[in-house]
Amino acid sequence: MKRVMMLAALLGCLATSMAFADVYNKKTKVTFSAPFQIPGPHSAAGVVTLPPGSYIFRLLDSSSNRHIVEVTNLRENQVHSTILAVADYRVNASSKTVMYFTERQSGSPMALKSWFYPGDNYGHRFVYPKVKAQQIAVATNEPVPSYSGPIIIEKTKYVEVPVYIETPAKQEVAYDAKAFEKTDATDSAGADGEAVKAPTPAAAPEPAPLPKTASPVPAIGLMGLLLVGASLLVRRITSELR
Repeated sequence: MKRVMMLAALLGCLATSMAFADVYNKKTKVTFSAPFQIPGPHSAAGVVTLPPGSYIFRLLDSSSNRHIVEVTNLRENQVHSTILAVADYRVNASSKTVMYFTERQSGSPMALKSWFYPGDNYGHRFVYPKVKAQQIAVATNEPVPSYSGPIIIEKTKYVEVPVYIETPAKQEVAYDAKAFEKTDATDSAGADGEAVKAPTPAAAPEPAPLPKTASPVPAIGLMGLLLVGASLLVRRITSELR
């Protein structure tokens, strides 16, 4: 009995520590129904395009910066990107965890703008390489945080880089968190990252009518014979009653 109680207590402590860890690193499963882009400091293009599917978003365990986001596969054994981010804010906390930039061109992947853990007002706005940030700013008519030059983000060290803002007017200005307040107040492009939205199934086609394989003439003839027989039977009964 004591062993059972000790095992139950151990499992309880383990579950509590795991729940605490998920809250600490904001670990979230996010499902996308379309291709999307995220900053990729280690990629040649500066961005990484990922196909539709489910991914894990979490904060890197860094004591120097709590705005480094790591994106992995569901098994967490493949890191797709480690992203530099800055603090972001939304007025109303909800279950929405991901907000997108509007689609730039028909059929092109969307670039992720920011990520919020469910229930949090403060989140993480992704910082894009300068050239990519300029393109997104012009396409969406919104300011976009950017960085220039090489960047090193690893689990053991983090190199600070200056963050700027690219404007829709193709100007680079000093970073100021207040520059995003206007767009954030009206931003309705959030998506509930934990809800898998399956496409609406197409209505089942109506069954095609069966082909007419027989002529109605025999049926009409049979009906006529039945009527003649009924008429003769009525006449016979009537004559007997007389």
